[in-house]
Amino acid sequence: MLELHASAIESKMDHLSFYEKVVKPSMYRIGEMWEKNQITVADEHLATATLKYLLSYLMNEHKAGKNQPKALLFCIEGEQHSLGLELANEIFKEHKWNTRFLGANVPINDAVTFIEAWQPQMVGISIGMTTELGRLKTCIESIRKVNEKINIVVGGRLVAQYKLDFLEKEQVMTFNDLDELNSHLTDLSKQSVSLES
Repeated sequence: MLELHASAIESKMDHLSFYEKVVKPSMYRIGEMWEKNQITVADEHLATATLKYLLSYLMNEHKAGKNQPKALLFCIEGEQHSLGLELANEIFKEHKWNTRFLGANVPINDAVTFIEAWQPQMVGISIGMTTELGRLKTCIESIRKVNEKINIVVGGRLVAQYKLDFLEKEQVMTFNDLDELNSHLTDLSKQSVSLES
């Protein structure tokens, strides 16, 4: 992957394109192989850990100021795969957001407690398994009870593959990929600048 990243830099590929065109297909392929029993759980964990290690080596630190907007990111309880959300976290950082990444399999009550204490402007939730749809709905309802106006964004493999019609569009935004998230954050930055002018 380091060689791929080096060649991506030479070809003027930005971080977002590298994530979408190299890392994401690799993650999806690993997941597909695991689902078809072509690799073991140990193989899947090793491949994911290797990708995480390489990404930590490649990613730049993006420092956010104290007055920057805050985003809390986590995987819904039961969701063990957090690599895609880690990439989303990097996109937020590139846009100078102050982020907290809670990782995989976060219980709903713990996420809500963190939201109440930290008061982020946005919550990002990742979901990849259809079995967790009921839990996603419960999670969103629980967040809304403590903060009706907080922006909630949902992404992950499930969002890219299915229409989640039960999510009310004015309450929750869904993103199929990192390009869509990046565009949304770019638009928010432009709106913020125009409001300050």
